[in-house]
Amino acid sequence: MEKPTRLALLKEIAEFLNEETETYSMLQGALKSLIDGSEFTTGWIFFIDEVGQHELVSYINLPGALEKNNCQYMREGTCWCVQAYQNKKLTKASNIINCSRINLANRAYHEETDGVTHHATVPLRSGEEQFGLLNVATPHTKRYSEENLELLESVALQIGSAIKRILLTNQEKEAARISERNRLARDLHDSVNQMLFSVKLTAHAALGMTQEEVSRKAFQVIEDTSQQAVNEMRALIWQLKPVGLEQGLVNALKQYSELLQLELLVKVEGLIKLPNLIEENVYRIVQEAINNTKKHGDTTQVKLNLIQKLDYLYVTIVDFGKGFDATHPNSYHSHGINNMKQRSKQINGKLMIESQPSKGTQIYITIPL
Repeated sequence: MEKPTRLALLKEIAEFLNEETETYSMLQGALKSLIDGSEFTTGWIFFIDEVGQHELVSYINLPGALEKNNCQYMREGTCWCVQAYQNKKLTKASNIINCSRINLANRAYHEETDGVTHHATVPLRSGEEQFGLLNVATPHTKRYSEENLELLESVALQIGSAIKRILLTNQEKEAARISERNRLARDLHDSVNQMLFSVKLTAHAALGMTQEEVSRKAFQVIEDTSQQAVNEMRALIWQLKPVGLEQGLVNALKQYSELLQLELLVKVEGLIKLPNLIEENVYRIVQEAINNTKKHGDTTQVKLNLIQKLDYLYVTIVDFGKGFDATHPNSYHSHGINNMKQRSKQINGKLMIESQPSKGTQIYITIPL
């Protein structure tokens, strides 16, 4: 199949990016278009935080050597391009002469390299703001032409602009969501919740006023059902607006877990005193994890560890439920996981998920303070 011209490829990618509203699917789609429409055969994208920690967020057609053990060589350790990016020495599309990740993988799995020994890299940026690196490679290629580097630079600028647009849009949406959640929480609390509570009290009073067995059973059912509805309404209101958060993160999470009838085992090290933005997002991340356990975990117990050091907050969420295959590419694109990753990124945090079927799920979050 004939490759599109450079101009046609850039137009195709620009049109795709203009329609995308979710960061991770945008990255995967743009990277696929670049690889399918150019001489490059494989590519991967790192997000890099302020302290130089990288996260593999997208990849296409990685050689078997690089894909081994859930992309171990891509996820672990550091490399020249990440260090150069962090030190502000990598400012444009460049050839990488010696890649430690490719070298390590190729030494361990020489027969599964697909001929990839070198790669090109370019920062993803929008104006002065940088987000990470776009890397590409072609078999049996040590240096990439100026034309290909220019193409890489153009695509990186498009992706960087799309990342910034999505971040700004998400911030606006989040502000609108918070306002709407607060309004709904007030309305539900003042109307529906009060009416349900009144029905419960009326049924309880009627139960004490009659001796007729059929009536007593009916009033008991009404009281029990009303109480269940009250509990579910409280949980819904709590999701909309965590009214206990002003009493502390741990207290709010414990109360929310009780509403879901989950046992939350909390271990705290250090004084958990956080800025409002971090506290709200940590609450929402743990809330999402607890919701996932309730819906999919087939367990009633969750462990939460909070460790606050001088410069970092470490959060660990563990359940021993059904788990899932965290190595499957689609597992990292679920709505709940994307929500957690987006919230973690909003506070410059790094989130890692480990899970296997029948072996539970572990979520690790590191947040700079």
